[in-house]
Amino acid sequence: MIELRFDDFREQKYEDKGFCLYVIKNGLDDILYIGISTMDVWKRWFGWGGHMTWDGNVIFGESYIGTKIENHLPDSLNWVIQLWTLSDCIEFCRKEMPDITSEITIREVEPIMIRKLSPALNRIHNLTPGKDTSQSSQKERELEKKADKAYRDIFDKK
Repeated sequence: MIELRFDDFREQKYEDKGFCLYVIKNGLDDILYIGISTMDVWKRWFGWGGHMTWDGNVIFGESYIGTKIENHLPDSLNWVIQLWTLSDCIEFCRKEMPDITSEITIREVEPIMIRKLSPALNRIHNLTPGKDTSQSSQKERELEKKADKAYRDIFDKK
């Protein structure tokens, strides 16, 4: 497992050693999200249909975690991403997986990782989601005001 700043990950400043699972932590060390890729973790984030569109000019979150990172820029560039290999995950989950076979896949390990680490934003397989204690960003506050106004416009008519 390696741990690096999100910006270093985005700029591919690491050697890919067959990583297949990622853990995103905010600047307060809260675990926000766990995800997998069966091909390439970087492409899962920035490739076609990934979490984010980021071409040097355009920055757009395409998923909940991608939007969270977009909304917290530039601070989120210093958030942490951990990259795990299947072997790393199996070792971390050894107690929960006593009958490990050589044919186990990352899809089978991901739910166990989610249950063990309790990320705030994963809902499936997560019986006790953790907390996201990061303050709302200016962008999130503006979106919330728009949503509140739309709600009032629809439901508070007299």
